[in-house]
Amino acid sequence: MDSIKKFSPALFGVIIFCFLLPFVNLTCSGQTVMTLTGFQLITGAEVDQSGLFNQPGMFDQKGMQDQQSGNQSVDAQPLALFAMFAAILSLAVSFIRKKTTAFICMIISALGCIFLLLLKINMDSDVAANGQGIVQLEYQFGYWFSFLLFILGAVLQWAVFREKPKSENKVVETPPTAIP
Repeated sequence: MDSIKKFSPALFGVIIFCFLLPFVNLTCSGQTVMTLTGFQLITGAEVDQSGLFNQPGMFDQKGMQDQQSGNQSVDAQPLALFAMFAAILSLAVSFIRKKTTAFICMIISALGCIFLLLLKINMDSDVAANGQGIVQLEYQFGYWFSFLLFILGAVLQWAVFREKPKSENKVVETPPTAIP
């Protein structure tokens, strides 16, 4: 179990790294419109969409780009921030090698997993309400890997919490009995 205790901080560090990876692709009719990382979901992003519709003849006969296409902003997602905060807090707590902190870290990891699941539900409902069935979300490697690592982190911390303390194996010698 000592190797699990040493492995736990690295696990939560990888979860934080996953927020740099693509989390979500926004697709329209099978074509990827934009890709957002976990940090872009946390901070919000402004994505330049002019390159997508910058083809001649798309909006008028002269090939001029429509004035309405251009930058599109994506609002910050608080649930992504909560999941990132859970990963950072789990990383900090996992350095402390006590049973009670393993339990706390297990709870925080489970919360991080729940935050990511709620983020997915929230974003799916927003796209369903505003996308009119044309726009879809595809969750990418960064999202799924961080989700699975949160689950793995909770399970590992549960194993550390359930570990029985090492008892010293003392052999108690009994005096020999007299044989009549």
